[in-house]
Amino acid sequence: MKNKKKAETSSFSLAGRGILSSFVSGSLAHTIPPGEQPNDEAQPQQAASSTTPATTEGDTRWLPVGTIKPGAFQPRQFFSEEGINNLATSFKEQGFRGAINVRPLKDGLWELIAGERRWRAAKLAGLTEVRCVVDEYTDEEALEFALIENLQREDLSKLEETEGILKLIEVKLGIPKKRVLALIRTEGHSDKRGRSDVAPSEELGKIESVLSSFGIELQTFRTKNLRTLTLPEDIKKAHLERGLSYSVALELLKVKDASKRKSLLEKALKGKLSFREIRDRIKEVAMDPDEASLSVRVGDAALVKRLSGIAKRLRSGLNLPEKSQKRKQLERLLGEIEALLGGAGAT
Repeated sequence: MKNKKKAETSSFSLAGRGILSSFVSGSLAHTIPPGEQPNDEAQPQQAASSTTPATTEGDTRWLPVGTIKPGAFQPRQFFSEEGINNLATSFKEQGFRGAINVRPLKDGLWELIAGERRWRAAKLAGLTEVRCVVDEYTDEEALEFALIENLQREDLSKLEETEGILKLIEVKLGIPKKRVLALIRTEGHSDKRGRSDVAPSEELGKIESVLSSFGIELQTFRTKNLRTLTLPEDIKKAHLERGLSYSVALELLKVKDASKRKSLLEKALKGKLSFREIRDRIKEVAMDPDEASLSVRVGDAALVKRLSGIAKRLRSGLNLPEKSQKRKQLERLLGEIEALLGGAGAT
């Protein structure tokens, strides 16, 4: 294996590191480079793994599946069982495809850096070896590499993206997560950032630099990403495992009543309501009793005003229909109004 010097600065090169060779830390592209195929099934087909000793091809090796351990810096919290089962079936029929990235541990073991989905599918398929790109990574490099690999595909949930970036900031800058959150929520607030007499701290400047390397503005991270951390467990699970969009998740967060929130959540997951419909429903159920009562009173006042205007016109006798057919229609409508008011208890 070709040993590479560990990064001595806050940035590192991704040159030669598997599928991310076209990326450089601090300049993240969310689009796929020409010719790049990110899907597992689209990787060049490899021969089926065998039980022969691991052979080295430069920095590429066939390593025993059992010697590879899950990565400590994996940003993904959920893996689709259906997707892994489908990939395992493909591996059984066509052999292992693509490669996974690993770094060496002690006692002949390897830590998985990127490609955990392929590794899980290979185990499920009963393969004994997988093709690996072996390299040296610091903890910071391992986390940043895994984040970029997943964000390149745009298949990380917003919650996973948020947690992963917060972990990277903690590892890269040595600032505890609680401190990072406090800085972003206080010093990073738009009210303070807009004041000329309040200068941001050096820590916040470094945090903002990390965020910008992923193409994320500080205010966007504060107002959108961080809100995913406060999601109730039912919404969090739906966001991670059932594809609930984070925009709908944030809307549902406004509903305090658990039973009402559950009902809206299920309708959202079944696709029975559009985002606008969900938002309108949430506005209704999220109102506290005082607000709801005020809304009704305002609506009543508007209705009374309209009825008063009609009554005034009738009393004046101006512009009343002369034709008997229209007069009968007017009398019928007035009767319906009287009936509605009587049914509502009006006098």
